[in-house]
Amino acid sequence: MSGFKGRGSSDDPYQINVITSDITYMKDTFCVAGWCPSTSQMKRLMINGHHWSNKDLKKIGKYASLNVNVLSKEGGRNYPHKTEDTIIGDDFTVTRHYDDPSILVKDLRRATSKTVMDAFDGKLKQKSYVPFKTKCPSLGGVILPAQNVEFFKKDGKLRVNLLDHDSSEYDLRVTCKYLRDVLDPMSSKDFDSFNEEMQDSGKKAHVRVGLAKPYVYKDSNCYLMCNGVFFYND
Repeated sequence: MSGFKGRGSSDDPYQINVITSDITYMKDTFCVAGWCPSTSQMKRLMINGHHWSNKDLKKIGKYASLNVNVLSKEGGRNYPHKTEDTIIGDDFTVTRHYDDPSILVKDLRRATSKTVMDAFDGKLKQKSYVPFKTKCPSLGGVILPAQNVEFFKKDGKLRVNLLDHDSSEYDLRVTCKYLRDVLDPMSSKDFDSFNEEMQDSGKKAHVRVGLAKPYVYKDSNCYLMCNGVFFYND
């Protein structure tokens, strides 16, 4: 993209464009990641090494194309998150807002894999986790028929069932901010109606998947979660 700075020495800041695709709830902050067209890589954007505050997130306006200044590719975390962790400054610029999911998924098409297993280089164990320190991607996506995506609630928490192209089935916690903001407050009747409408719509679903931080209270594995779903007409 014209006007971008080329990369100088390894210590010099440089600018890249990132299309945000994964915006997820942390405890009091948000994790923001996206696809960099120029490098064909996912980037988890850590502002000055930290997750995003609500104030930072409001600058994006949901999903957007951003110009960010990379301060360092080397973060303080280990693999698999180290694969995408990218430290940026807080002086990012929004160059485009995505209000139409069909346009967003078109620009994110290269940020998907054939299957969920392929997205993590075949390193997923029991279709649910990647061991801590495994060198592989921690972010990915797949495109599925909408009928292969079904939301449900368990113990009051939003989850999703996915039927992948290789016939693998996944039961994942939904961490996407915007899905939860819409679906969590719904009544049971409205929630069921939404599921039925999406599954009968004939639409496609661009499904974002990612690995959580190591679960240190259990086994230190990085568990699979759903970072977002964009429904659109093919």
